[in-house]
Amino acid sequence: MLLETLNHHQVIPNYFHNEASSTAASLLQPFSIKLFSILSLCLENPYKPQYNGGIIVNPDLQNGSQGWAQFANAKVDFREFGGNKFVVARGRNQSYDSVSQKIYLEKGLLYTFSAWLQVSKGKAPVIAVFKKNGEYKHAGSVIAESKCWSMLKGGLTIDESGPAELYFESEDTTVEIWVDSVSLQPFTQEEWNAHHEQTIHRTRKRGMRIRAVNSLGEPIPNATISIVQNRLGFSFGCEVEKYILVNQAYQNWFTKRFTVTTFANEMKWYSTEAVRGKEDYTTADAMLRFFKQHGIAVRGHNIVWNDPKYQLSWLSSLSGNDLYNAVKRRVSSVVSRYKGQLLSWDVVNENLHFSFFESKMGPQASYNIFALAHSIDPRTPMFMNEFNTLEQPGDSASSPARYLGKLRELQSIRVAGNIQLGIGLESHFNTPNIPYMRSALDTLAATGLPIWLTEVDVQAPPNVQAKYFEQVLREGHAHPQVKGMVTWSGYSPSGCYKMCLTDGNFRNLPTGDAVDKLLREWGGLRGQTTGLTDADGFFEASLFHGDYDISIAHPLTNSTASHSFKLTSDDSQPSRFVVHKEMKNFNNGFFPSMLFLLICLVYTGLANDPFSHSHSLKTECIMKPPRSIAEQELILLSHSDEDDSDLEWEIDENGAIREMAQRIQLQKGIIYSFSAWVKLRGGNDKKVGIVFRSESGRLVHGGEVRAKQGCWSLLKGGIVPNVSGPVDIFFKSEDREAKISVTKLSLKQFSKKEWKLKQDQLIEKIRKNKVRFEVTYNNKTAVKDAVISLKQTKPFFLLGCAMNFRILQSEGYRKWFASRFAITSFTNEMKWYTTEKVRGQENYTAADSMLKFAEENDILVRGHTVLWDDPKMQPSWVENIKDPEDVKNVTLNRINSVMKRYKGKLTGWDVVNENLHWDYFEKMLGVNASSRFYNLAYKLDPDVTLFVNEYNTIENPGEVTATPVKVKDKMEEILAYQGNENIKGAIGAQGHFSPIQPNLAYMRSALDTLGSLGLPVWITELDMPKCPNQAKYIEEILREAYSHPAVEGIIIFAGPEVSGFDKLTLADKDFNITETGDVIDKLLKEWHQKTSDIPNIFMVDHENEEEDVSLLHGLYNVNVSHPQIKNLSTSLCLEVTKEIGPRQVVRVVINA
Repeated sequence: MLLETLNHHQVIPNYFHNEASSTAASLLQPFSIKLFSILSLCLENPYKPQYNGGIIVNPDLQNGSQGWAQFANAKVDFREFGGNKFVVARGRNQSYDSVSQKIYLEKGLLYTFSAWLQVSKGKAPVIAVFKKNGEYKHAGSVIAESKCWSMLKGGLTIDESGPAELYFESEDTTVEIWVDSVSLQPFTQEEWNAHHEQTIHRTRKRGMRIRAVNSLGEPIPNATISIVQNRLGFSFGCEVEKYILVNQAYQNWFTKRFTVTTFANEMKWYSTEAVRGKEDYTTADAMLRFFKQHGIAVRGHNIVWNDPKYQLSWLSSLSGNDLYNAVKRRVSSVVSRYKGQLLSWDVVNENLHFSFFESKMGPQASYNIFALAHSIDPRTPMFMNEFNTLEQPGDSASSPARYLGKLRELQSIRVAGNIQLGIGLESHFNTPNIPYMRSALDTLAATGLPIWLTEVDVQAPPNVQAKYFEQVLREGHAHPQVKGMVTWSGYSPSGCYKMCLTDGNFRNLPTGDAVDKLLREWGGLRGQTTGLTDADGFFEASLFHGDYDISIAHPLTNSTASHSFKLTSDDSQPSRFVVHKEMKNFNNGFFPSMLFLLICLVYTGLANDPFSHSHSLKTECIMKPPRSIAEQELILLSHSDEDDSDLEWEIDENGAIREMAQRIQLQKGIIYSFSAWVKLRGGNDKKVGIVFRSESGRLVHGGEVRAKQGCWSLLKGGIVPNVSGPVDIFFKSEDREAKISVTKLSLKQFSKKEWKLKQDQLIEKIRKNKVRFEVTYNNKTAVKDAVISLKQTKPFFLLGCAMNFRILQSEGYRKWFASRFAITSFTNEMKWYTTEKVRGQENYTAADSMLKFAEENDILVRGHTVLWDDPKMQPSWVENIKDPEDVKNVTLNRINSVMKRYKGKLTGWDVVNENLHWDYFEKMLGVNASSRFYNLAYKLDPDVTLFVNEYNTIENPGEVTATPVKVKDKMEEILAYQGNENIKGAIGAQGHFSPIQPNLAYMRSALDTLGSLGLPVWITELDMPKCPNQAKYIEEILREAYSHPAVEGIIIFAGPEVSGFDKLTLADKDFNITETGDVIDKLLKEWHQKTSDIPNIFMVDHENEEEDVSLLHGLYNVNVSHPQIKNLSTSLCLEVTKEIGPRQVVRVVINA
């Protein structure tokens, strides 16, 4: 029998609506995982209101004051800026002085709320409040900022229908509150539940297709399929106390249901060290052993608790060093004891509401405790754990915005590598506000961190408790970023905390029935799926993630086959396994041996990921494109991929897709990454590009690829709009007659923060290694408390700066330069028109002096240039030569002269500069002139890297001459020339950017194409004309290049004012650093471009354990010492390089 499990992703578009859409599509809004990032943005202009405002009148203020009124004593203005209209509450003396709108709310509906807010100065919390019958219901809050718009997302339900009034409140009465794009959208419970099912289908389930065949490959109809789920894939559990160790009935009830647990008190400090210095982990150890035996994971709860009333009396009396040492001992003791055995740690419990340790140890107490715990157990996620973040919209102490602020502090921890953080939400509800809960989860999900509901219970009247409890669990389970839930309802003879699931005889209460009901829905309690194969031997099912047993019975015999398999949410890697099972029991021997194969086939979404770097996909032409993962896309311009069909569109003569016209709304400042698979239906290879056309007719080129006949090539690119508005997508080709087909188009959006996060993740992967230090004595025992100090002496990635002859005239310029840069190139001093102004009279004085200065200061030099193909950039006497033979002779003399003079002294040479834009030597000496010059340069200096160097390749998507594809083709042409196969080739992309927002998505796709040859890529002449945002744009470009694995170095064309660089001026005439200079200095420090001490001075702090540290590739001096052993000190040199692999182990043996 053949069994196939396939990913069946339902295509559900999640648009951020700017206009009315179908009810079905718009109802998906509260569940749109694409909106997570919006919640963390602060935009120049707000988005249009969701659902066109829902029941809000005049939601975008286009009709002036209609629907809006003064609330309390505020003064209300209606303003317009840059075409955007909004309302302002000013002159505020009370927190509730505001602007308002009256509405009618209905009982039984769930309302999602959103608004875009700004304050007139600084930052201030702003709350959305609904006043009804003298009561005030908070619907959500946001930290609003000045000069940009932030989205407040929330929601509410009400107990009885009636009129209400919406207004906005801020305790900071000195600020004006600006309001725009307000939306209040009602949903019925049926609609809300339907959307749960859609989200669950996408995020919690996988499609499985089974085919049963006999040993001859013939299908077997009517075979009986039985699939039993043995274990939930979604982590779901319950808190327990030690009573479970002595009650068999409790054990049976618990282990049958749950996959994870948390100990209520048994790991807490007040349980393990009731008397100072006398630790007792007996109970916690016994409980951990029990749950390990039953395959139930344990969350560590907790290392310390910040609530002062839960501190031991002996601890509360401590201060200063005594308290510090006690805390350090506690963290070291409990974390090292359970290292690697727990699912996660609640580190400083409830450190938003309480601050016991901060009051005693300073404001960095939580940070330091997290850092210490992480250094001891770096592979276990460290959670914040708080209450009321989901439960109470009015609790400002633990609002989602406050929670994110504390998370940002902790994310900077860099001990033993980046800390793995998690979001713990206790979820102690009374009457749950489900729409607000969803909005809070959305806000926190923008971090990309795992979210757990850690202590779920409901304190409510018995007639509604189970109902509310089920609502909360369903809401958590339906959210894609929630990775697990633990209820706080473990049984104890002394009673449960707020809610029990069973009575004392372990018979379910209504809340326990709710748990069992959900477990059965989610496949738990050994849920079973059965059915028969169809006439072709197929059986299909949609199954929750988890562990399964499958059994297949033949319809005519007693023969059966069985196997175990796992379905997970991890679609990132393709997996395939085949299992043959012969069925031995035959009736009368007539039935051929029956077998089945279990094939688990998952397609990657690689084509849609701008940060993937599988060069084979970008350069190969394949017969069938990979499937798209629909839920990852902002817009998927294709039919459903569920059947993995090869639907394609043909392009008409205008570049539009036949039978389809889709206008896409783009937002200013958002980065849009585009991908599509294209092929030609006839003819030779052609370049095919993507073009975005605005309403005004302006064309923005987004990327290109060389397409071929009969197979599919991946086209990647993108756009960063300078203005918001609709665009149409078109395709272009260098041949207007080319017949193009396209399939699997996608457009993916990123905020600047999301893009930066992706860059940072890539940098960790491509620029750094994890290094583990093992420090032992000769007898192999660990040296406790050894201190390891690191100093980077040489970086492998280089950020350099060009220089010119003025550096020889200014001591200040030389000092400024030498203190910063490790590589340079000379702007003009090595060029032919500088070194041989008169024929036969060579003068290398300036170049030699500059090279000497560089060598004296350990600065590497790129040679720029041997030749330049621009006819205007030849020495004047060369321009006057008309005889090709004479041009040949003087050119060969030039190559010989400059290459021999600097042989072995340079890291690379731009051999024939800009030989795509220009063709002086090709016109004079033939089409192979460049290839021949590279050949000669290689023979003269075979060890130096030889560059093709062009402009507009990464900086201008509209370029037609030196596109990424053409630069790649030119490099391939040079390397294919006879005798050039061993050249150390490289690609130089100059990077002369315009003074506008750089198109980072296009730049990344261009670097993908250039990098597809596997040769080094350098940004060789980066600059930008002066503009208000120059510093910001330059930083974005530099980070984009640094985060691309093909890029090995960057040279900026810049300098202090005295240097004469008039575009990128990094310091004024007195060498005071400019704003752009600050950016460069920041990155030089961040990327360790000069010798620098690594801030991570850390200690091997626990026996037989080693520390990991994330180090940039480069050379290091390492010193090992000990604070208490005076003679223990040793030094060594360390090379950290990608060739060694992502992890290195350094073993240091101390002779003592």
